[in-house]
Amino acid sequence: NNQRSEEHLWPLLDKFSSSLLLCYTNRTLYGVEYEHWFVKDKLSDWKIEFSGSNGNFHVNVDCNPVGGELWAPQEFAMTAEVKERMKKVLGATNYSLALRNCEHVARYIQAGVWVSFQMVKPDSFMRKKFIEGLAEKTKLINKFPEELRPPGETFQTIYEDITDNVHCGGPRDALSEKDEKGYNILLIGPTGVGKSSIINHLFNQRVCRIGHGAKPGTREVHFTQGMYGFPMKNKKGKIEKKMKAVNLIDTIGLCDNMLNPEEVKSFIEESLKINILNIDKVLVVCYGRILQEHIEAIKLFLKLLKFKKYKKRFAFIYSKCDDLTEEERIDGIEKMCELLNDELEENEDESNQPDAIAVAFPPDATAPTIAIRQDLENLRKVALTYIDSKRISLDKKFCKVM
Repeated sequence: NNQRSEEHLWPLLDKFSSSLLLCYTNRTLYGVEYEHWFVKDKLSDWKIEFSGSNGNFHVNVDCNPVGGELWAPQEFAMTAEVKERMKKVLGATNYSLALRNCEHVARYIQAGVWVSFQMVKPDSFMRKKFIEGLAEKTKLINKFPEELRPPGETFQTIYEDITDNVHCGGPRDALSEKDEKGYNILLIGPTGVGKSSIINHLFNQRVCRIGHGAKPGTREVHFTQGMYGFPMKNKKGKIEKKMKAVNLIDTIGLCDNMLNPEEVKSFIEESLKINILNIDKVLVVCYGRILQEHIEAIKLFLKLLKFKKYKKRFAFIYSKCDDLTEEERIDGIEKMCELLNDELEENEDESNQPDAIAVAFPPDATAPTIAIRQDLENLRKVALTYIDSKRISLDKKFCKVM
């Protein structure tokens, strides 16, 4: 049992003020040096933390003074969502330094993500200590525990008369070595731009939770697997459909309001490296006004994914064009290309350029209009056109191949 009944402690959460701190102290447990993370009230000693002794660890609330220096204090507000997350983890047990530690819980309370950066940074003592012994469980380091996994996947069909779509096989906690032969599609972009909606429309099913406005729907790297018939030439040179596994990879928003750009990059990068070694297509999604912080965050990933070398394996998607005219759609995608593909080299191969489309998939649409059908066709073309050339390979330096 991973949860104790601690409802009698809920009134103690009212002791916290409107301002909280995410912070840590340095500790040693079983001979392992680690960062002990917790959430503390800014104005008092009240705190919530995953701690204990002699193998008896649980998430508790107390007002004992913190021993030692506070490191990396990050201030955030005590909102209704934060308080609800506190209630969800209060009493949690089954502590694991590698998979279910104090940082996982503290960052979940703060931002709704399940991540321990001290377990993913390549030079961290914790990672070096545990990574070899974890074997297959390496891929579970930053995966939500079952009881905290965000709801939202209904698998409801979006458009009944659309059949040319990826056939959904369901979500996956992680990908294995045998999945490496699949066609891997990665989506990146700022929070709230519609990445999850695009995945849903490629499957023609509601397989990913959708956020509302700037509120993110994806709080982890989310893998969904399916099958698709790729048009390919057979031995006789004729085009026929060949069924192939497809792995669609949704990611946390690059400009998350709780995690800084480097933390988001580290989170996504490590999740990718322990699951896949090659990527077939990268869909970069934006909408509305593209801010400088968006450009900088996206370019961190363009560099990581070797954009200059593999431009043909990228597609820029300007989304949520529901209320835009055709002229405004064209203007939006052109500006996106100018901002992100601005380092053109002399005599650059024109065939090695990213695709670019603008799409509109109204959330309340129950039947595909002519415009929606055209956008679906364009989306399939840029995402699912098979490219028979070298794939984007991730840096294997820190990969653990399973």
